[in-house]
Amino acid sequence: YFAVAFIILAEGSSAWSHAGSGCGSVHRTSSSRREACQALITSTLTIICSTAALTPMPAHADVTNKLASTAALRSLSRTQRQLPNKLLPPARSNNYVGIKTCLREPPFDTLRKDMLTLVRGGEDGPAADELLRAYKRLIKSLEAIDATSSLGMRGRSSSVDPFQLGLDYEDVKSAMDSFVSVASEAAGIPLQEYTQQMPIGSIDSRSGKVTSRVL
Repeated sequence: YFAVAFIILAEGSSAWSHAGSGCGSVHRTSSSRREACQALITSTLTIICSTAALTPMPAHADVTNKLASTAALRSLSRTQRQLPNKLLPPARSNNYVGIKTCLREPPFDTLRKDMLTLVRGGEDGPAADELLRAYKRLIKSLEAIDATSSLGMRGRSSSVDPFQLGLDYEDVKSAMDSFVSVASEAAGIPLQEYTQQMPIGSIDSRSGKVTSRVL
């Protein structure tokens, strides 16, 4: 756009200059026109640059973040489904080492990264504040259950309420449910797409009987 405006105005200036090359008075008139044209070019470019500077930049939550949020929500929903199978058993048995280990293994090892991706993806949306609150709540609950496990591992299990890990687990589960729900809404992605379990089946090679189950 800048280049086109400059070329058009410059060609006009050149045409005026060539048209006035026949005599001295005309040459002076041509010089005045050329100076006026140059001033016009400067003014026009100034207006164009000012307009470009005032043009709003695209929102951060663009297509790239949308795709990243989709992958992060899928991963987070998978982690959510694994809570009763992986985190609840050691919480019920006060297995402090088991809790610490579980939080640092798949799928929980990517939990914080997935959460941050979703927060960034929805930072320009109407649910940004609610999403940030849900994020802080989930982080706080995860840090709480991890801290309880640390106390138990340091030989202070006698000072830890025997029901504390169970309570911490319920806080994590509740905070996880809340965050996934808000993140799904903020990203504009139907939650059912990732929470629905995929049915699969197996076939007995001898009888041909099909046994269905879900992941």
